[in-house]
Amino acid sequence: MQSQELKSRYGLFLRQEACLAVRSSPAACSRCAAACPTGVMAVGESGVSLADGCLGCGRCVAACPSGALSARGYLVPDRLPEGNREIAVECWKAPPRLPAAGAYAVPCLGGLTASALLELALAAGEGRVVVLVDRSWCASCLAGGSAQPPVAKQLEFARHALTRLGWPQQSLPEIWREPLPVSLMPEEIPVPAEREAIGRRAFFRFLAGKAADAVIERTAPPPKALPRSIIRQGERLFPEQVRLVAVLERLAARRGVPLPANLFPAVSISETCANHGVCAGVCPTGALSRYEDEAATGIRFESWLCAGCGLCARSCPEGALVLDLAPTGDEIMDGQRELTRLPWGVCTSCHERFAARGKSLCPRCEKSRNLAADLFGTILA
Repeated sequence: MQSQELKSRYGLFLRQEACLAVRSSPAACSRCAAACPTGVMAVGESGVSLADGCLGCGRCVAACPSGALSARGYLVPDRLPEGNREIAVECWKAPPRLPAAGAYAVPCLGGLTASALLELALAAGEGRVVVLVDRSWCASCLAGGSAQPPVAKQLEFARHALTRLGWPQQSLPEIWREPLPVSLMPEEIPVPAEREAIGRRAFFRFLAGKAADAVIERTAPPPKALPRSIIRQGERLFPEQVRLVAVLERLAARRGVPLPANLFPAVSISETCANHGVCAGVCPTGALSRYEDEAATGIRFESWLCAGCGLCARSCPEGALVLDLAPTGDEIMDGQRELTRLPWGVCTSCHERFAARGKSLCPRCEKSRNLAADLFGTILA
């Protein structure tokens, strides 16, 4: 997979084959650019570009739904040190002498993905809680721009997912406010070498010097419940989705419960669907796909691959498709699901096979007949 270095100072890389904008169009996804606090990241027809002024905060990485972007400093260890009930997560701007033993430091709390928060919760276990330490610097930090750490969206999903899986409420990750004087805050986020030079602990040194895209290479084994062909494609092209499903599967196994489908987007298609297949054609991740068998044809959906870009709904000629980013219900995630199943018929005009849905003419012949009727009516007038 081709990787493009965007910023060597912060180890920021783009995997072009995983980028939805590169695979499809800027209309498919521009979340990284929207998340950039300085506006130096742009998504255009030529792909993703980065101008001067990158802060190294990783917020673009957290916003990327496919894992196309990666940065140093966010690798989650398999095990966290034993000791305190609280596993503190600090930003790199915090003085290294402050975090307690067993703390975990990242360049910016806003760069944590939902997958990383869930991996931390899994590593901490049900008897401990992951706390994101708010030093009250975010409002003054160029990478923050808000009163609280810019990790609310990721934290909300992680808490929701853990709650759905029956995780103890007292062990859900949360933000702790422990203010420090703004005068102690460095202007820039230190790079890994600078962190090590000012005396990071061995735990932090373990994180330093890793390859930039180790964050997305080091995932848990793919979930066994999903089709292997789809898993292989997803693991190669969309590592963040695989990483998210993998940690959710492990959490579900820890709790002894099935993985609920409503942790992922849902798609429904109404009766007005004409089976053009435009939705499947524009889907940048392959979550929507066409199928055919001897009896019928239709559209299938693979929820865990869906990036929620909405391109399918915007492209449907009939407006028959609805994307739900916050589905409800108690369905269990069980792989591909048929959204439509239309029996084959034979057009009485051109004699070609088509998805009949009770009609005798294929869409092309029906359109031609309607056009002829309109012209005939105009001539008579």
